[in-house]
Amino acid sequence: MIFSQDTSDRSAASYTGGSCYRHDDTPPPNIGPQELPTLTHVSIGFKSSSHQDDDYVKYCVLNTLMGGGGSFSAGGPGKGMYTRLYLQVLNRYHWMYSALALNHPYQDTGIFTINASSHPNHGWDLVQVLIKQFKEMQNGKINHGELERAKTQLKSTLLMNLEYRNIVLEDIGRQVLASGERKSPAELCAMIESVTPRELQHLATRMLESPPSVGAFGDLRSVPGYEEIVAAFKREGGELTNRLSHFLLRGMKGKSGLVKQ
Repeated sequence: MIFSQDTSDRSAASYTGGSCYRHDDTPPPNIGPQELPTLTHVSIGFKSSSHQDDDYVKYCVLNTLMGGGGSFSAGGPGKGMYTRLYLQVLNRYHWMYSALALNHPYQDTGIFTINASSHPNHGWDLVQVLIKQFKEMQNGKINHGELERAKTQLKSTLLMNLEYRNIVLEDIGRQVLASGERKSPAELCAMIESVTPRELQHLATRMLESPPSVGAFGDLRSVPGYEEIVAAFKREGGELTNRLSHFLLRGMKGKSGLVKQ
């Protein structure tokens, strides 16, 4: 059957925030000589921008500056070992298995997240570390060296990818389909180079004005609830509630069957 009119949904997506918790302390399948650990996985995100927004390149720079990866990654500056999540999180907290910043741009809006995993006993600490990283973006604690390193790494990644003809053709197609035009590598590098610490601070401040999105999976017995996380972001220092009170409250809820599994 041939339709004479376009019936596709063209309504604009709207960022709302929210939470999704899924408790599962089942050990992962054993696929090797050693058992894999049961972990707590948490992702916290905020509204960013679409890929057509003027701030898109700034979010790319912020994403590269935060960086991250796994605790057992190897490599030098080109692999992101000098990014903020490596220096301030993975190299500092031995119980962190991974911490990675990701920006997801779409046609209408976007979401900037930090995803991390740790031992279940450190779920509370894991969330606190992520909140502190977001608050430090907002406070403008970005020095010249780390910003220049992030911009250089982003430009290097862009130019290295465009060395392959098939990726160049794909880049042309994606840009033309998304925006109707194609920006040259020189234009993109100039946009990256123009980003300043003040712009990133303003970006982070505006980002944290949106409601957070929280996703958690695994053993969540020590992970704070969504309301606790929202309240922490409203505090100047980003502190969670007293840990003892949190665990006592969780224990009472668990006995009364109110903990959502």
